[in-house]
Amino acid sequence: MRRATTERFHTIVVGAGSGGLTVAVGLARLGRQVALVEAAEVGGDCANTGCIPSKTLIELSRSVARRPPEQRGQAAREALAETRRRRDAVRAHEEAMLAELSGIELVRGRARLARGERTTPAVLVEGPDGRERQLEAGRVVLATGSRPVVPDSAGLDAGESAVDGALTHATVFDSIAPPAHLAIVGAGPIGCELAFAFARLGSRVTLLEAADRVLPGEEAAASELVRERLEVLGVTVLTDTSARAHDAAAGTLEASRAVAGAAAEAITIGAVERVLVAAGRRPASQGLGLEAVGVRLDGRGAVIVDGAYRTTAPGVFAIGDLVGGEHTHVAHAHGRRLVRYLTVPLPLLPEGEHGRVTFTEPEVGQVGPTLAELRRRWPDPILAVQRVNLADTDRGLTMGLQGGFVQLVALRFSGRLLAATVVAPNASEILPLLTAARRRGLSLWRLHRLEVPYPALSEAVRMAADAFVFASLPRLLEELKAYARWRWRRGPGG
Repeated sequence: MRRATTERFHTIVVGAGSGGLTVAVGLARLGRQVALVEAAEVGGDCANTGCIPSKTLIELSRSVARRPPEQRGQAAREALAETRRRRDAVRAHEEAMLAELSGIELVRGRARLARGERTTPAVLVEGPDGRERQLEAGRVVLATGSRPVVPDSAGLDAGESAVDGALTHATVFDSIAPPAHLAIVGAGPIGCELAFAFARLGSRVTLLEAADRVLPGEEAAASELVRERLEVLGVTVLTDTSARAHDAAAGTLEASRAVAGAAAEAITIGAVERVLVAAGRRPASQGLGLEAVGVRLDGRGAVIVDGAYRTTAPGVFAIGDLVGGEHTHVAHAHGRRLVRYLTVPLPLLPEGEHGRVTFTEPEVGQVGPTLAELRRRWPDPILAVQRVNLADTDRGLTMGLQGGFVQLVALRFSGRLLAATVVAPNASEILPLLTAARRRGLSLWRLHRLEVPYPALSEAVRMAADAFVFASLPRLLEELKAYARWRWRRGPGG
């Protein structure tokens, strides 16, 4: 392997996904010279194997389900092809944007960290031609994202394409046609989203989840509603169930189902054409040479950083899924904050909590802990819980909604918003308002004054705040006493 002379840049960014692109483009627009290193495709997980293809397929699958039965097979194949076309178009757009922007050099290859010739970190990049380049900069930003977790079970090893091994979200969108019977291992956001999509494309879908409900990280009421909608579509939902082995030749998936007070029950799911593993993701921290420069990891394999995204190695920063960010919009937010810090290295304000949305039917949005988590942290008498069913809003009436709700959890008396849940057809459009309110420490007294264009589903937010205000006003003195007692017991730092 031949190594060229050292090439120097202002910043080296490893990973051209959402976070990496944000940093590289931001610094380049500020006149910095940036090397952007990527081993795979520009756009990262979101553009190539995550948000863009999954949400495209979700939308297209709805139109397939509306077609006459005799047309759905061909329409499903066309939907998968169109998903790939739109994915590739997004990637081409991002590559063209990079090509037109001065200050960024896109370096293709696999990167690993090393000690630089000076005190600055170096990045060794092994290119597709076998040539190694040595890049150095005053700062290196790691934005390599995360990788699918594949259970250590027979026959569930992931293949490198859509034609071999188990599918993951990295390969499923390359399928030419929907499987006749698709078993999905994991009923988190990815598993549930793709269960809806492939059921509408015509696949028989079996969804397995080791926890006691789908979307186990969300509000129980939201999980229950999503499960109901999945079952209406014909999806077989098996909770408390873990996949054990897949025999592709026989078309069987062996699993075990937990039974209260008894030994686990072994079950066999037959006629399974393909298995999609959606059992979560882990930070892509392997193979980067982190130990060579002193970058420390936590128990999950995530890079440890401080409030300015600095790792334990001088000059090395990390953002996004690599530090546990878990969502594309979080990686983008990290990137924007880091550009500011690298340009004006003044202390950054705390990030605040990030919202999240699962694009099921209905969408499920959450900012802050779930109610169950809050009740483990706070005494229940100090919590005010207000829930408005969307069917009770005028907009919900006009849409004929039978499910969905907005739930706000706040501290009594002060009304400080602790968490919010939105389960609605367009929860992703409502949640940013509540995320901003949560970050700014706004109270339900303030949200009570919210003005919403009529009629809109977001009126449910104001209605929930109204319910808090009208419940609090008649007993304001009692609320104040309860709040003061809690504050006294909690102490000045509470």
